[in-house]
Amino acid sequence: MQSRHQMIEEDIKEKILAGRFEVEEKLPTESELMKEYEAGRSTVRRAIGDLENKNFVYRVQGSGMFINNWKSSNRRQAKKSPIVGVITTYIGDYIFPRIINGIDQVISEKRYPLLLSNTHNNPDRERRELITLLDNNVSGLIIEPTQSNLESPNIDLYEQMKKFKIPAVFINAKYPNLDGYSITTNDKGGVRKLTGYLMSQGHKRILGVFQVDDHQGTGRMLGYIQAYQEHT
Repeated sequence: MQSRHQMIEEDIKEKILAGRFEVEEKLPTESELMKEYEAGRSTVRRAIGDLENKNFVYRVQGSGMFINNWKSSNRRQAKKSPIVGVITTYIGDYIFPRIINGIDQVISEKRYPLLLSNTHNNPDRERRELITLLDNNVSGLIIEPTQSNLESPNIDLYEQMKKFKIPAVFINAKYPNLDGYSITTNDKGGVRKLTGYLMSQGHKRILGVFQVDDHQGTGRMLGYIQAYQEHT
């Protein structure tokens, strides 16, 4: 369980990583932070001290605390051993073990460390994992989007990544409200070929082609198919 000063540190850190505090912006005073977090002065000082040690903030004597250029400050260390972060929705299911194994083989050949995490297709968990990886000074990210058919609620973190030129590649899907490099299967092209083949074989009553093997909408689609079969 996190202590009070760790909770304050993590909250301020998330605001910095998400761009709510800009680089060189002055941090609220100790008194303001004490009021905001309903915490004592020693607790706030310890939280700020930890952020200072991690290069997220810096102190100017007589002026207060300011937001450090945290990525630039930490990049010197990261360049010695570039870290690649990988985020998938699941780890042990579906095609992910093979994908992760392939990523690991390539990255290991380059002698890069790899940090692996998963979201269980939960946007809140995706946010936590992104913050953890950014906090660990990753040099690049490979991401399987969470609930990719919806607009990402974590757009602020992805915009910060672009701002600090942290490269990211999306696999299997991409977010509709976010530009970037992605590697996806040509589902529409595949469905077109499959449908054309069925029609060439004389099939005329084609219900549709549904994705039913990745935990998203599986039961609902199977229900549609079963209901269709029962009425034909």
